[in-house]
Amino acid sequence: MALDGEPLRGLLFLIVCLLIAGAGLIRVFAWGYLRSLLASGWYLTQGRVEFGNVVEQRVRYVSYYVATIFYSYSVHNEYYSGQFEKAFLRQSSADQFVGSLKGQMIVVRSHPHHPERSTMLKQDQAGGWAA
Repeated sequence: MALDGEPLRGLLFLIVCLLIAGAGLIRVFAWGYLRSLLASGWYLTQGRVEFGNVVEQRVRYVSYYVATIFYSYSVHNEYYSGQFEKAFLRQSSADQFVGSLKGQMIVVRSHPHHPERSTMLKQDQAGGWAA
């Protein structure tokens, strides 16, 4: 009699796991939109991509890849560095993204009162970016 609830408990566990994974993916992928809204009034400056990497992330049974771009820029003759992360579902897309930006000149947005805070936005880059 105790085994009658096992299939239901297993299904419930699977649904909870999928909801947690889905919430995590929405959080990762929606951050780009929020970042573009927050940085829309920031200063534009020229920067350069120094290097980048791709790291696999796992949330239960779901894997995704985070491409991190490390860049440098200057504001009022002071040099700063920053990093930009973008999530991908496929490693090949993340690798292509990093490879297409390495060594490239980019447009960086920096906070007007805190120039050490910065980001990159797709709409600021000439021709957008790959992936």
